[in-house]
Amino acid sequence: MSPDVERILTKIKFGKPFRAHDVTIIHTLVDETRVSFCVDMENDPIQRNHRRGQFYEQKELKDLKRLFPEGGTFVDIGANVGNHSLYAALILKAGKVIPVEPNLLAFRLLIHNVLINRLEHVFDLSKLGVGLSEKAEQGYAMQKRERNLGGAKMLPGEGDLMVVPGDALLAGVTPDLIKIDVEGMEMMALAGLEDTISSHNPVLLVEVDNENEDAFFAWAEAHDYVIDKTVQRYRLNKNHLLIHKSQAGDVAAE
Repeated sequence: MSPDVERILTKIKFGKPFRAHDVTIIHTLVDETRVSFCVDMENDPIQRNHRRGQFYEQKELKDLKRLFPEGGTFVDIGANVGNHSLYAALILKAGKVIPVEPNLLAFRLLIHNVLINRLEHVFDLSKLGVGLSEKAEQGYAMQKRERNLGGAKMLPGEGDLMVVPGDALLAGVTPDLIKIDVEGMEMMALAGLEDTISSHNPVLLVEVDNENEDAFFAWAEAHDYVIDKTVQRYRLNKNHLLIHKSQAGDVAAE
């Protein structure tokens, strides 16, 4: 656990004040469920949706209802400010949500979103402050961005952040769905999740850069995954929703 996360979680655990600096709070209703969003950036596509009182990629998120079991475990790799994590907890009724996010500017807001929605009992926040790759390495920094916080890449050799294999970070976890949005590092993240994915065959939602598509499709075929749906919002990448072949017949029958 990173020192930043440890300090924040210690404050929460012992009831010490954890101040939100310059945060605007949006209260809204989504699918008849009360949702609150904390926002602090004007020029950010995810927070722009939150300011409007809706989830980012809300239409695509609704499609997960047919694949995610109520009470299941949702792993959000590249969680940013918690858009998908909040949806999983509040709308999909996940029993456990595990966000993974290395960027302090993002996960600090994610924690505020968890607290204001009273979701501490659902979230495991101990995986924040690190990134995922195929092996453990130190020395990464987050790219600084004044807009599109989620587009920040991890820069090797420029800081003190750590990346670790997902198998080590998620030891003992049985995920029902893993979402991966790691700004071009998706193949390295998947390589580090080999045991977790092979053991549990979770549903996968992966943002894939165009340059990684061939490698990604080859990975999916080798691991007996089939694409259930693809959505392209941006020119440089696509979101692929995948299910394991062992579950494809059950999904088709629904």
